Amino acid sequence: MDWDRQALISLRETLARLYHTPAEARRVAEDAGLDPARIAFDPIPLNTWYLILDDASKRPGKVDAILRVALADYPDNDALQRIAAGAPPPVLAGPEPTDWHGPRGPQLERIIGSESTLVPITYLELGVQRSRAVAKVRLEDGGSGTGFLTSGGLLVTNNHVLPDADAARTATAMFNFQNTVDGVAAPVEEHALLPDDFFRTSVEDDWSAVRVEGEPSATWGELSLSPAAVKAGDRVNIIQHPGGLAKRVSLISNVVVFVGGGRVQYLTDTEPGSSGSPVFDTQWNVVALHHSGGWLSEPGAHDPAKQYYRNEGILIDVVLDGLPSTG
Repeated sequence: MDWDRQALISLRETLARLYHTPAEARRVAEDAGLDPARIAFDPIPLNTWYLILDDASKRPGKVDAILRVALADYPDNDALQRIAAGAPPPVLAGPEPTDWHGPRGPQLERIIGSESTLVPITYLELGVQRSRAVAKVRLEDGGSGTGFLTSGGLLVTNNHVLPDADAARTATAMFNFQNTVDGVAAPVEEHALLPDDFFRTSVEDDWSAVRVEGEPSATWGELSLSPAAVKAGDRVNIIQHPGGLAKRVSLISNVVVFVGGGRVQYLTDTEPGSSGSPVFDTQWNVVALHHSGGWLSEPGAHDPAKQYYRNEGILIDVVLDGLPSTG
């Protein structure tokens, strides 16, 4: 079958729900005839399946082979059957205003929803300024993540991007990895990481911070960190390097749907490679560190088995607790 971007996304999300561990994903890849030595398996299922399907899409018939293996394992799975039939994925309902009933009276303009989403034009300018401190984190094995500069010459990213000092020692921060308005690659500035000078991490809360070689903040600026004031219904933007690509920003469907337990969950788009990105509020303050996505439960929920399709970040307060010097 023809595999367009949306079909691949739908398959990736379905496989990530069915095969949770790298071992399970490796077995499916091998059964489909892929060489697992070419694939960097990741503890986060969505990341692993992004990498597997990226490799498979470059090899004729291999995405179809993966689907056949999954259908053999789960012949009654409705999502897999829909994908095999070429049916569109189910629509995930987003939050909609509940008190709008169409135009009333002669007015020609209205605010749609419970609050205005209009912002000053300087909003875009400030976002571009803040984006300069965001970098691609290139790993020795060819993988990548995202990170950002903060005070003290520190780069903040996820623990699953830089799990230890050894990983940081061989990684590189790439600033200005983006395209110009003319569509050509901008000049990139690369900096080594210096974990022997400073490295701190948290496996539980999935963050790492490491000193960056030189003084990149003199050129690219830094993002100040302070306790976040964020709640459900707020809007958040994420500046990121999805899939290791040139810098991008997500500005659509960017609604916060849950805050609690040191986590922020939102509908803002990300992809593997976005791990470690700063999550901004509408004033371009950092409120969270993006780290995962997929079917998630809400921390502290009465029914932990109930899951929602969302992205999630670590509340920046949690990172601040581990980095008193960056306050």
